[in-house]
Amino acid sequence: MYQYFIAPIIGFLFGSIPFSWLIVKIVTGKDVREEGSGSVSTRNTIRTAGYFWAILTGSLDITKGFLAVFITRFYLAPTVAMGSDDLSILCAALAGIGAFTGHLWMPWMKFKGGKGFAVLLGSMIVINPYGNLVWVISILLFLVIIRYSYLAGLAATISVAILGTFFYIFTVPNIYWSSWAVIVHGWGIVIILVLRLIPDFKAMRRGDIKRWSGVKVSQWTK
Repeated sequence: MYQYFIAPIIGFLFGSIPFSWLIVKIVTGKDVREEGSGSVSTRNTIRTAGYFWAILTGSLDITKGFLAVFITRFYLAPTVAMGSDDLSILCAALAGIGAFTGHLWMPWMKFKGGKGFAVLLGSMIVINPYGNLVWVISILLFLVIIRYSYLAGLAATISVAILGTFFYIFTVPNIYWSSWAVIVHGWGIVIILVLRLIPDFKAMRRGDIKRWSGVKVSQWTK
């Protein structure tokens, strides 16, 4: 049963790799925490180093989320409790939650980080790839309705958790939505994301964060 304790630690260590900081430091010599929004994120990499390096950062963030869950699911978790698939997926889910948490609060970056959406998408490739499709469609929809990118990301994440819960409760046959461990992953991510976004909620109320104003490249660099 030690796997349940090791899984989130493995995830946290993967998630806490500060690719944005490393890439910006190597390319520009700057500290990404002292630029733009101060976050160690893909979006802040756009402001600091440009789109090419931001795409690389986002890809690496997706990869670390994927690897944390993949390694746990197929190398650590198969030894769990008499081969129970649900318990095996639970270990992977804990690793995904750990990776997400590690990205949000990186200990090497004085507990600064990003919003974790790339890491979430990477982890869901293994746990629930259909969830990625739901998330992408949802965030595009909520961006138009809500027009706050962080709130849209939160709403999209909640949508995935709700749909996973619905499919499980009503026993909709599906290889990826059929495990209760997927629900643990979905709602675990939602709770952690809400905690991370508390400062942003306060900033929105003060008017410090502007609404998304449409498909403009400049919008993502402000």
